[in-house]
Amino acid sequence: MSLWEYFQKCIPRAKKKGYIFIISLIARYSDAQELYEKLEKDWASLNDLTNNKILFVFSTPKFRNNASFYHKPHRESYVGDICPFVAELKSNGQKVEDNDGMHDSEKDVDWKERYSQTISEFARNYNIPERDIPCLFFYDLVRNKYKVVPVDESENIYAFIKKIVIWLESYESCLRQYQSVENYYSLKKKLEDLAKNSHSKQSIAIKQVLHEEKTYKDVMGNIEDSSIRRDLKRLGQWKRHIILPYGKGMSEEDTYIKWRKTKEEIEKAFTLQWDNLGSLKSKSVEENSEAKFMSDLFLACVQLQQNPSNKIVQENERNDYLRSLLTLAKYSVLDQSRRGKSLTGRGVGEVDLLIQKNGFPVTIVEALNLKSFDASYLDNHLDKLFGYDVSGNSFNVILVYVTVADFDIFCKKYFNHIREHEYPYSLKSIEDNLQMNGREYSDIRVMRTIHDRNGIDTNLYHICMLIKG
Repeated sequence: MSLWEYFQKCIPRAKKKGYIFIISLIARYSDAQELYEKLEKDWASLNDLTNNKILFVFSTPKFRNNASFYHKPHRESYVGDICPFVAELKSNGQKVEDNDGMHDSEKDVDWKERYSQTISEFARNYNIPERDIPCLFFYDLVRNKYKVVPVDESENIYAFIKKIVIWLESYESCLRQYQSVENYYSLKKKLEDLAKNSHSKQSIAIKQVLHEEKTYKDVMGNIEDSSIRRDLKRLGQWKRHIILPYGKGMSEEDTYIKWRKTKEEIEKAFTLQWDNLGSLKSKSVEENSEAKFMSDLFLACVQLQQNPSNKIVQENERNDYLRSLLTLAKYSVLDQSRRGKSLTGRGVGEVDLLIQKNGFPVTIVEALNLKSFDASYLDNHLDKLFGYDVSGNSFNVILVYVTVADFDIFCKKYFNHIREHEYPYSLKSIEDNLQMNGREYSDIRVMRTIHDRNGIDTNLYHICMLIKG
């Protein structure tokens, strides 16, 4: 059995067992001897790390003594009487195939040649160019798509896979936050479908409760099915304890739209990281550091900028979109938090986005929409940002959603203005058109002003993002 054949049999079985990803190293031994040795050494840790969500395809421990994939002490590599891809899904005794691939005599098989052939066939069927081998192959079992990430021989596969696991945990954590909302709408749809094509007393009673024409207590005598009575009662409880607090005074229709948008945002954030999966290999900056946050915020801005619907136009909607993406990136994000001084100095103001770590403030993001360069409005937000920052964060961000015909002229006016603006803390230096991730972008400009705040340098990043449409 070749690796390609194995995957065709493995994919439906892995789906059935609830896995999210299949990962496999696609490499010939001659190309990546060091990688093979590292995988053998790290196999037990990898097997534990990937748990029941990721299936890492490698010749499994149960077949190690007979598999041709493993190097055994005092024995040549690629010696064995079983194809390395005939294996169980996990080390749980449940095999994918029982006997396919067995050979009567290991002398009859040139395993090195056989494995090289199976890599070539696999690469051909998945359109993997030779220049990308060796690589890690990722198959998304939920969305039925795959991704190839080239690796070199010195790659730390375990560290990379660990970042993948952390990313998936963040994604699932975001989904779990809204699971109860989804359960409510799923149950409501189920009841609507039950009542849709019938004019019985029971169906009419269900419709009356769902349309809030009558209460459950008013019609419970007309509902014979005890499971429907239970579901209607539960629906009412969920609405009071989940939907109304989540909607914060919005109609149920608007609450549903908000939930759908949130789900779309989470999925778009997942897709953005999936499309840039290789970037997880190079993320070595400290978690929640200034560089990492600015990189993650910039990626979130790119995703917002590329939103195909162009329906997110209000400042709060755009902030909500970014908040969801940053939450998925494992930041603690508070929005519209009451903090610091208001512009008038009387009472507290409302921060757009406050990033925290362990309860301590990390940075503040103050956002605004501009359809033309408005110096007065910009000054208003700059002053508010400094008023909100009562602790003296090492960096903060002013984020401008720009809708103009000539973005370059806007940015020049913006840069000249922030150079001349009177800040509450003296301006030490200013930088224009900062690179993000080693690149400059024409439709997102990043500037930085550095201020002396009580003898300590603090950074204020200015992100001007062109929103087309």
